[in-house]
Amino acid sequence: MNATKKTVLAALAVSALACRSASSGPAPGGQATAPAGVAPLAANATPEEVVPGVSLEGLSDDQKAVVAEYARSEFCHCGCPHTVSQCLRTHASCKHAPRQAGLAVRIAAAGGRVADVRKVLGEYYASFDRRARLDPTDFGPPLGDAAAPITIIEFSDFTCPFCQALRPTLEAFVKERADRVKLFYKPFPIESHPGALEAAQAGEWAREKGIFWTMHDALFTTPDHSLDGLAETARQAGGDESDLRDALATRKYLAKVRGSQAEARAAGLHGTPTLYLDGRRHSLDFAPESLERSLADEEEWQKNHGWDRD
Repeated sequence: MNATKKTVLAALAVSALACRSASSGPAPGGQATAPAGVAPLAANATPEEVVPGVSLEGLSDDQKAVVAEYARSEFCHCGCPHTVSQCLRTHASCKHAPRQAGLAVRIAAAGGRVADVRKVLGEYYASFDRRARLDPTDFGPPLGDAAAPITIIEFSDFTCPFCQALRPTLEAFVKERADRVKLFYKPFPIESHPGALEAAQAGEWAREKGIFWTMHDALFTTPDHSLDGLAETARQAGGDESDLRDALATRKYLAKVRGSQAEARAAGLHGTPTLYLDGRRHSLDFAPESLERSLADEEEWQKNHGWDRD
């Protein structure tokens, strides 16, 4: 199983533990009927006919059938009285249906069945009206343009291998969209990881010294999070290693790290890395395609104070 499939299936597992909000859109699993003026599909319509314009390349016949069944039975979350399939076939102006169908394709490609697609996307759409109150004020500067309209807050651990794996993808994603989104890093050290709590404090020391992102990159790339290792990392980042040693000895930044952890737990964080887009937990995988769809949906939601009604 490749890395993309693993991350998508991980999203399936996480979403299975979450509750749905009833106000995000029609509940999944209902029987949708064709509104007046929308011709029904033939029972033997091909998946390509069910989701026109959506790439099914690389999917098996069974996986295509999963996407087709989902698109036939689930409403488009743009808010119109049509299924995803009906919206794709009759409303060329709807920008949302192709994104929703594209997410279904990704989940099916990772081995998800129709129930999995409904569960993951049900949780995803429910997240838009469940917002955590997260304050990035003392955790700047952001990566990207500070004036960008959408804020991503990442709760992360410098010693976490999953956070390390996400880092280049997430940073490239933000840099390529600097006018659309900015990224704040907030610490959530997993304290069973050796050196995690100390590395998080070192990051906050670097933030106060104005060298956060340089230190951030160095902390992710060094395997040595001992006191001596952190001091050397500080020196390489352009900081005063003696000053860092003193800060760690006095635990100067421990309360700040603890505050970040408490805020994350209150927001429902279960592990690292976890991303929040303007307070909405990103419940999909971390592939660039999923991040882009999540960002585009967030932009639509913010612009219209809800979904753009087709």
